[in-house]
Amino acid sequence: MRMAPVTMVLMGLAVPALTGCFSGLSSKLPAQQRYVLQPRLAAPAAPASAPAGSVVVLRPSAAAGLGGDGIAVLRPGARLDYYSDARWAGDAPSTLQSLVIDSLRNAGSFATVESDSGPFAAQYILGLELEHFEARYSGDGPPSIEVTLVCSLGRRSDRTVIVSFTAHSSVPADADRMQAVIAAFGQATAQALAQVAANIVPPAAAAH
Repeated sequence: MRMAPVTMVLMGLAVPALTGCFSGLSSKLPAQQRYVLQPRLAAPAAPASAPAGSVVVLRPSAAAGLGGDGIAVLRPGARLDYYSDARWAGDAPSTLQSLVIDSLRNAGSFATVESDSGPFAAQYILGLELEHFEARYSGDGPPSIEVTLVCSLGRRSDRTVIVSFTAHSSVPADADRMQAVIAAFGQATAQALAQVAANIVPPAAAAH
């Protein structure tokens, strides 16, 4: 399924200056930018069968260092870091959970797709593990954005795993600038979401 271009929305939220202990003294810390990922999902193709079943998407468990709102950086020597003046608008696991829900709803394979905070019981449960969501530097030049989601779809009734697979995408940033890095995050996330939507379907649809 061809993905339409990803639209990135930049929200600049200035962090208030910290007032010093003495009158007239104030911090000169730079304003911190908050970024939102909003992949524009392609219009889905007509499903082979009518939507069936309901699925709950659990909040992803996250690898060490990926559970907050910092934009993670992996540097040579396996050093985990974060961009100093940039943050995601929300924590990474919650952001990915919302995007997976939107992607599955857009695909139209399930009759209903809800989060684990929803009030309704579902036939199926989708567990997610966020293994990679970082800008990876291998030397001089722009980073490559790595997004990896391990997905396991199971029946709620007996916790039987129906399908388990890994969605992975790697997209090089066009430049070592924040705007280019965020754009590459959007592209890599969109590609991973397309894989999730293609592989996570109700068992009846998978049989077809």
